[in-house]
Amino acid sequence: MKRKFNKWLLAPIAIIVIALSIWILAGHGITDKLFEKTQANGAEKLNENDISSNSDSSLISETYVNGWDDASGSPVYCVGSVSKIYATVAVMQLVDVGKVELDGPVTDYLPDFKMADERYKDITVRMLMNHTSGIMGTTLQGDFLFSDADTYRHDNLLELLSTQRLKANPGSYAAYCNDGFDLLELIVEEVTGISYTEYIQENLAKKTGGTNTGTGMTTANGNGLVQAFSPNNLHYENETVMCLGAGGVYATAEDVANFGTGFFAGNEAILSENSKNEMAIRVSNDEYRDGSGLGWDYVNMPRYDAAGVKFLAKGGDVMLNHAFLGVAPEENISIAVLSNGGSSSYNGMLAMDIFDIILADRGIEVKDTDQPEIKVTDEIPASFDEYAGMYTSGNMRDGGAVVNVISFPDHKYMHVTTVTPFYADESDYMLTEDGVFVELAYKIENGNLGDVRIAKNPVKIKFVKNEDGKIYFAIDYQDTKVGLGQLERKEYVGEKMEANPISDEVRNSWQAVSGKDFMLYDDLEASRWYEAPKATVYTMDVADGYLYLNMSGFPRLLKIVDSTTAIAFQSIPSSANRDLIDIKLVRDENGLKLTTSTGLDCISVETIPELTTDINTIELKTMEASWYRIGADMAEAEIVAERPENGEIFVYNKYGEEVYTTHVVDASPMIPLPKDGYIVFLGKTGDSINIK
Repeated sequence: MKRKFNKWLLAPIAIIVIALSIWILAGHGITDKLFEKTQANGAEKLNENDISSNSDSSLISETYVNGWDDASGSPVYCVGSVSKIYATVAVMQLVDVGKVELDGPVTDYLPDFKMADERYKDITVRMLMNHTSGIMGTTLQGDFLFSDADTYRHDNLLELLSTQRLKANPGSYAAYCNDGFDLLELIVEEVTGISYTEYIQENLAKKTGGTNTGTGMTTANGNGLVQAFSPNNLHYENETVMCLGAGGVYATAEDVANFGTGFFAGNEAILSENSKNEMAIRVSNDEYRDGSGLGWDYVNMPRYDAAGVKFLAKGGDVMLNHAFLGVAPEENISIAVLSNGGSSSYNGMLAMDIFDIILADRGIEVKDTDQPEIKVTDEIPASFDEYAGMYTSGNMRDGGAVVNVISFPDHKYMHVTTVTPFYADESDYMLTEDGVFVELAYKIENGNLGDVRIAKNPVKIKFVKNEDGKIYFAIDYQDTKVGLGQLERKEYVGEKMEANPISDEVRNSWQAVSGKDFMLYDDLEASRWYEAPKATVYTMDVADGYLYLNMSGFPRLLKIVDSTTAIAFQSIPSSANRDLIDIKLVRDENGLKLTTSTGLDCISVETIPELTTDINTIELKTMEASWYRIGADMAEAEIVAERPENGEIFVYNKYGEEVYTTHVVDASPMIPLPKDGYIVFLGKTGDSINIK
């Protein structure tokens, strides 16, 4: 990771740091106030055995930058997936006292846990922690809400999972899985008999000096929460994350950093050394598979390994808050960076910049990995021919689903055509002497190799054929963020696709709905998923027998099974295979619906009625949205609505993009109705919204 950082800003306090907390208040979606407050939390906040031998409590100080008003108190953020460390520690504490067996079946602790796949019986507690359970990924109903601590997700998770299949044999490979950590939340409650929120407050936060830690259950009132702003500067109601185990912990930066001190060597305030060591074991030795441990995203990084420094890290992102926790257990350093703009990746880069400063001050030099000289050849052996063909993959830089068509023109170079329903792109690669392909700065024209130039920060591609004959490709890529540095990404991201012949009848069935929109209709009235409610399926000529699904802005490639069913088919052994989804078309008396394995179902826009001037009252139904099209009769008009406490309204333009919501603080009472757009009314059965 290359660094560009004003080191003078923090150097004066680096030598006294035991736990360092950084606030980044980026209220408008960007880190426009980089350092609001920096505080060194010293030994007086730790237990006796937490104190570093080279610390001096008399040196503890606070440094203020850009005028943070200390009287306002420390803001509380949702720490997102850093919550997974809390869930892991909570269950590992139960392992420490013999109440949970780490390698015991989940069904031993949750007897009502069942899935529509008999392999679920093989899922162990450890597999939930290291993402190897084989569970599809993320059940979405009731997870992200506006200022509403509704327990629907908690109360219905087991039922929602009962209809799902597994994507892989339990234990076969790690792929990021949120649902596993919400099952850990339920295990804590089942074994201890108390609420998960109470458990982490009493047994994790308090034991590490935390005084402002809670969950979505305790913070829905907004007290102390950092304010929520969208990238376009709208002030929203606070975000209440109700998938508590996976992402619903709320805390200040001090509390998170102090929680990290519980992993310091010799500190057994929250866990035994044996449990901390278990959490720090990497799930796979394959450098292209996930580098996760139990809960942790990373339990080692090459640049810190080379300096002899053990490094543990976890990032977290929800819609408006982002977090990063990094711990160097042997060095007694814990850093938490929380923000309400940017991303956990940005936070992590900042945290590691700070780590490097502290380590350098202690005489430990952390160096960036030297990039080896790249030597290419224009002779591709015939043995590579089996790698030609069509691949499902994430975009090699930015994520998202694409189809990659790979060929080897004249066995001189590799040509990649990247296809989605919206665009096609081309790029070329040369084979290196060590057997991987490296991206070129320019596409080769007419087979002319006279001016081959390697791209800056190129993507490198390596093909791998496993024992069952499946072919994958892995990438090695440095992700550059201007002003922060680079993060290296090594991951299996592509899988060669098999032909999937389908009948004309099946093809015609899906072509009939290709490009047509469906709108979310079955989530809570406070759900944030109504901000991006649209789902669209597309057929693609280049990938006959497959579908491209774009749901709420998250694209997926699916395999057609029959005229109404399409499923996830990928087996990529990494988090490129996270959050898979199956879909089904269902037609009933109310029209055509798109049902999904995530729990979020959608209704065809073709079945949505038109909002006309003679409609004055909207009768509301719990978990059932009332959608209307904005026709010529009401286009460009404005309405005023009288709504109950739980009644909510969203308005969208013809592209399904949000233009108004009652979840904006001090939203205008005048509700705009764009031409050819949509409006949805949400609430609880028995209530109604009156409009005029």
